[in-house]
Amino acid sequence: MRVLPAFFTLVAVLLLAGCAGRPFGPPTLDDRLADLGYRQGAAMDTILGFDLSGWHYLDTRHLALGTGLGRAYLVDFAVPCRNLAAGNRLGYRSRAAGLRPGDVLVSTDARGNRMECPIGGLYRLDPWR
Repeated sequence: MRVLPAFFTLVAVLLLAGCAGRPFGPPTLDDRLADLGYRQGAAMDTILGFDLSGWHYLDTRHLALGTGLGRAYLVDFAVPCRNLAAGNRLGYRSRAAGLRPGDVLVSTDARGNRMECPIGGLYRLDPWR
């Protein structure tokens, strides 16, 4: 008879240990950045010399730019941008030199469908150490 309560105690401990880990639901922005080896840094007014060929989709509101060699940045869109897939071409329209909040990233899919995604904020991405 002592085996049954010990079994239930063990099951309860295992269930509680499982619940103590990661919360339910989709990964947060911090989780996605950590997977890439970054954390969000300081806000930026303007980004000069960025690389549009190295970008990673994070969610409909965020994109990581220049995640290859060199500096990396987080783009925070003013509105959700739903036309970002790995095979899309990414361009931009800027009012001045560089990229700044208020400028627009333009995503074009394989069918030629374009979506303009206004930039709400830009942040430096710091390496996670």
